[in-house]
Amino acid sequence: MSGQNTSNIMATESFAALWHVIVKSVDPRTPAEAAIVQDEIQLTRGASDVTDFILPLAAALVAFACREWMSAPILIGWTAGVTLMCAVVWYAGRRVNHWQFEGVDGVRKWARARTAMTAIFLATWCTMGIFLWAPGILLNHMFLILVLASSLAAANTMTAAHPATAFANILIHGTIMVARPLFAGDPLDLAVSGLSLIFVLLIASQARVVHASARRTRDLQFEREGLIRDLSDAKKESDRERQRASVAGRTRSEFLSNMNHELRTPMNAILGFSELIKSKAFGDAADKYTEYAGIIHDSGLHLLALINDMLDLAKIEGGKLSLRESQFSMGHLVSDVAAEHESKAAENGLSLSLKIEKNLPQIYADERAVRQIMFNLLSNAVKFTPSGGAVTAFGRREPDGRLAFGVEDTGIGIAKEVQDQVFERFGRGRHDVANAGRGTGLGLAIVKGFAEAHDGDVTLESDIGAGTRVTVYMPNARLVSAVKKAG
Repeated sequence: MSGQNTSNIMATESFAALWHVIVKSVDPRTPAEAAIVQDEIQLTRGASDVTDFILPLAAALVAFACREWMSAPILIGWTAGVTLMCAVVWYAGRRVNHWQFEGVDGVRKWARARTAMTAIFLATWCTMGIFLWAPGILLNHMFLILVLASSLAAANTMTAAHPATAFANILIHGTIMVARPLFAGDPLDLAVSGLSLIFVLLIASQARVVHASARRTRDLQFEREGLIRDLSDAKKESDRERQRASVAGRTRSEFLSNMNHELRTPMNAILGFSELIKSKAFGDAADKYTEYAGIIHDSGLHLLALINDMLDLAKIEGGKLSLRESQFSMGHLVSDVAAEHESKAAENGLSLSLKIEKNLPQIYADERAVRQIMFNLLSNAVKFTPSGGAVTAFGRREPDGRLAFGVEDTGIGIAKEVQDQVFERFGRGRHDVANAGRGTGLGLAIVKGFAEAHDGDVTLESDIGAGTRVTVYMPNARLVSAVKKAG
């Protein structure tokens, strides 16, 4: 008894699993399920399209074979009905095939429409078991059952790929093949009904096996296509990484080569002029030694600035930059840094002006870092603006409350295609495109790093020959009023 219960449970579970597969074939819920259903329908559609043209001829032949058992009006009416239904299904199928099946919902609608059309088509064909059935004529019964059995086997081959269509095919054929002779009452008809039931069950079993095999084949195909896509994506990503690594390597090489020159220049000046002073090459000419001491001092300052920039960039790159925050006036800071560049601007024949909004709020940030941002921006502007040009340092409050400051110049500008590389790490500020050797390329990378450390950001507007505007934005949270409110 326990074994029988186990068998019943297994049969129930097997039927439930089969029904779930049938339902999923017309009701996909995920993109993966929709892709499988779409592929299944494509297979059944390709196999069944030709039947729309063959079936009217088959209907005429069946009617001709039944001419001795049925009246002409019935035969002609049934044949015309099958032909008309074939035409309707063919036309509807062409319309459905032109639908735009986007997403899971589109595939679901397509699956249901194709299944419904196939079911109507088969039901019309199988009505031969109703309209062409001649009571009491066993030869007629056996002929119709034979035709329906052949039709069921052929249709099963074409529809097995799509479970819902296969189920409709077996249900419609099986109902006519089993029920019609069963209700005839003749012993031979009863035997035919039993044989029909066995045949239908065998066809159903075959349909399940064929579908499982087709499903495994499709799964392997999808898996292979997925592997090919993954390999292709991985190769593209590898190529991109290799290209980025190549670019980074060239950039680092250029950076190190440039820094080698930048470090050697002041160091050679320091060593050379200190050697002259040490050896008293000009005797007691104190003025000459004083001049050389000034050169040594300037070279030392330049060297110190380079080292500080490199250390700052190293801290930014390593994520070890610590801010020493305090409260200070942004307007005063911009003015002070601009004053430091007045002599250099005048020496280069430039006009240096301020455009600072009145009552600019104080800011809570690392003053040294913000000062370095402004210093680097002004240094670049003064360095790369031709004589006769203008440089403007500005500070303002944005409509959204952020504090903005920066530098605008009428210099050589930066080409659009390289602007995304201006602030890249270990790269030269692309101001240097037309002035190779006139900059280390550390300045703008440090500007971006210091700005981001304050949760701010940097924008650049420029074009060749049209000058450059670099704007640094500090968030509202950095304003002293916001800091006090939060505290």
